[in-house]
Amino acid sequence: MKVTVCKKTHKKELLKQIAARKGSNLKFNRDMNKLMIWATACMLPVLSNAQTSYTIKGQLPASHKAVKAVMSYPPDDKGGKYKSDTTLIKNGQFRFSGSIERPQLAELNLIVPRSEAKPDRQQSSDDGGNMKNVGLFYLDGDVNVTFDSEGMASYMGGGNEQKAWEYYGREVSKRSKDADKNTDGMAMLAGAVREVIHAYPDSYVAVDLLDIFTQAAINPDLVGPMYDGLSKRMQQSEKVLNWKPKLDKARIFVSGNMTAPEFTINDTEGKPVSLSAYRGNYVLVDFWASWCVPCRQENPNVLAAYEKYKDKNFKVLGVSLDTKKEAWLKAIKEDKLPWKQLCDFKADQGKATKAYEVSSIPSNVLIDPTGKIVGKDLRGGELHNRLAELIK
Repeated sequence: MKVTVCKKTHKKELLKQIAARKGSNLKFNRDMNKLMIWATACMLPVLSNAQTSYTIKGQLPASHKAVKAVMSYPPDDKGGKYKSDTTLIKNGQFRFSGSIERPQLAELNLIVPRSEAKPDRQQSSDDGGNMKNVGLFYLDGDVNVTFDSEGMASYMGGGNEQKAWEYYGREVSKRSKDADKNTDGMAMLAGAVREVIHAYPDSYVAVDLLDIFTQAAINPDLVGPMYDGLSKRMQQSEKVLNWKPKLDKARIFVSGNMTAPEFTINDTEGKPVSLSAYRGNYVLVDFWASWCVPCRQENPNVLAAYEKYKDKNFKVLGVSLDTKKEAWLKAIKEDKLPWKQLCDFKADQGKATKAYEVSSIPSNVLIDPTGKIVGKDLRGGELHNRLAELIK
């Protein structure tokens, strides 16, 4: 079992860039919007097996120097390599047409000769902060894509999926306006996805966006309500059926009926500490590591929860996946973590890691005074909300 910070590279880079953002709120909001939409597009899967026809017509101003248009998209429901179609641009116009198994997201890139390209107009598929000369839309019916002189795309037409996708874009933009450098990017993304599922429950867009949160360990408190909001048809779609057993298992895990697995690991002084010693308290078993950037970013939030509830029968027990003691101890000191810290220096093969099936970090498990699991992977405001429900 390999434990990773983020299942998808694009997600990891997205959060890393969001966390690193400095400067004015206006610039942050604009970049947040671009990063979230781009990262989502790069992660979307494919499902279903119906045939959908499409025609994509593109229009560029005479001043634009692009000579070719390249459209990339998943060709089927097997999650394989993206297919790429290329066409020449003539008199500022281009066209794609065809049919696919189901409506799905396509990425369109305009190719400008190197001799004509300006530094501020160059872009690549790995540059989530530059959306120039790029179009993102669903292959569903007739879609008109118009690029302005700066290479920014706008859209008209398309079917229900394209409308749902544009709705998602508006939701992200709306939330980005209120964002700052401390905003939890994934929480913002989850809020936008919930709105899409509510407005378009029978759309593939809803399923595609939801799949972002099912790649690694599933948080049932987050994914469960989203799944319940899907139409019956979408709940029976192939992609959803693939991860539904994980959701069912996760729901049982936090139902309050499952006893937390026992473990005993040495603390910073080499003394054994058992989970059972915390019986009678609410305890958050926090899985992290010194090298995990998102873990370190989450530590202040856990510390805030600890300070608020430490006198109300709440404890935190840190379990590190570190393999080097010096780095582990240094991180504890730097982040000023006052609770007991444990580590067996076995990374993803550690006793607690295997017992709780931790597949990515940061991760945590909330246990009630009777030893039952009542929460999992609670981060940001979700941790505070759950503690407020349980601890009066």
